[in-house]
Amino acid sequence: MDPLEVNVSTLLVVLILGHVATGILLFSYTLRLYKSKAVNVFLLSKLVQTVAWITFALRSTNSSMSIMILGNALLLAGLAMELSAFLMMKGRFAKARKTIAALLAASVLVFVAVVALDTSQSTRIAVASLVCAVLMVYPVWMLFTDKGASFLQKVIAEFYSGVILILILRAINAFDGNLDMCLSSANPFNVAMFLMLYLVMLVGSTGFILLDKEKVDHETLRAASVDGLTDIANRGTFFRRSREVLSLCERNGETVSCLMIDIDGFKKTNDEYGHHAGDKVLIDFAENMKRTLRSSDIFGRYGGDEFAVLLPQTDERQSMEVAERLRKAAENAVIVDEHQIRYTVSVGSATIVPDMETNIESIFKLSDNALYSAKTQGKNRIASALRFAD
Repeated sequence: MDPLEVNVSTLLVVLILGHVATGILLFSYTLRLYKSKAVNVFLLSKLVQTVAWITFALRSTNSSMSIMILGNALLLAGLAMELSAFLMMKGRFAKARKTIAALLAASVLVFVAVVALDTSQSTRIAVASLVCAVLMVYPVWMLFTDKGASFLQKVIAEFYSGVILILILRAINAFDGNLDMCLSSANPFNVAMFLMLYLVMLVGSTGFILLDKEKVDHETLRAASVDGLTDIANRGTFFRRSREVLSLCERNGETVSCLMIDIDGFKKTNDEYGHHAGDKVLIDFAENMKRTLRSSDIFGRYGGDEFAVLLPQTDERQSMEVAERLRKAAENAVIVDEHQIRYTVSVGSATIVPDMETNIESIFKLSDNALYSAKTQGKNRIASALRFAD
């Protein structure tokens, strides 16, 4: 007996047990966690694929065409759901939903038509392999082309691409007729296909869990660094990034400016229109800031209704120009709620050429003093506190 000889029936049983085991492990992992729709769909895909492979195993005792159609339809549906779960996790399923649904329906109809025409076994195997490969191409391509794809995501997509290649080769061999491509056949190609399917089953399940963990870690990091209301840097992140930029400007001998911005009469807005209206004012001004500032500028919510901006490589004149643009943008803004809400801001500007003794708190203090001056002069204005380090 060839030591490398493998019993295909054993591989089929192992594949079935593998789907069951990975489904149980994934369910156990998420048991006390919030189950997203992506997790639920992935768990369902494992169940559907398990039933599909059990159906294929039953064909040894019942060779009816209805069993064959059911098994292939379930396998196609399971694959579609599995890949859809990955796209859901990455927020790309909404764009792909109709295409995947159409491909799934077309794949099942094509296979049913081939069976209804009473074609040969080799033709049925070839068509089943091809429609399965075609169904996988679009969602796998979307995983590859995702701009935010991590290295892990691309590796997972490559494994699924391997399955697509195996299925295409299986279809070619079935049409060629030199090998018996029936699932029960123990030819080397079938054995390799089962091993690849088993490997991808493990990679898919493990990869899904790791991608979910990767997403949670990213969201946790973002929650710790971004203000939840305005979607800009929170105070801690703003200080950290500002220190890095200030150090760089000090090494290069470059001017740096800081703006402290306060929304005028914000408490009155909350009292008169409600806190939801105040939140809209904060969000609207943050959006105005994003549109006005450069990508190299650092801006964040300093606290309450106060914002801060660090402008690297910006002198006093340029800083005042930016401050005026922000002031005008706020003055011209109209927020439509139950009432039309208008608001203004006061801005304090400070410009320095940092040296080794300069710390971030010093420039913030200067700009905060300038902000206080703008407030006392009547609000809706800008004030400057020019100082160059020795």
